Amino acid sequence: MSVQQLMVANCPRCGKVFQRNLRNQCSDCSRSMDSMLTSSLEFLRKNHRSTNMQFSEATGVSQEQMHTWIKEGKLLLSDYPNLNYPCASCSKPIRGQKLCSDCTYRINRDIRELKEKDRSFQPLLREKQTVSTGGFQIRERLSGV
Repeated sequence: MSVQQLMVANCPRCGKVFQRNLRNQCSDCSRSMDSMLTSSLEFLRKNHRSTNMQFSEATGVSQEQMHTWIKEGKLLLSDYPNLNYPCASCSKPIRGQKLCSDCTYRINRDIRELKEKDRSFQPLLREKQTVSTGGFQIRERLSGV
């Protein structure tokens, strides 16, 4: 006879004990989040050109919660032209991807520089490998050295 374990946890929003579910919230908090989302979507349908600040002030929803809904796909930026969310690197307001164009360019440039440095070290590594082994290696034959 085996004893079943209850899968319970504390709700991250209110602290109540609840049986674990996919939303990781108690049923009261889930209902309140659903009603907040519904009222927010209603506001946005009527005021689709509102900004982040206007949205937050009118609905009482924090900007962090709004960003979470955007990332989860519950608020589509294509429908609301003045909403945005922060870049993951510099927190500059963006409307697509995870990084702004400046951060994307900077990271790509850094990657290219690292690859160029790596290429400049390749001949030194090959020389070091052949000197340290002292004999003929099959991999040298295959790599064309």
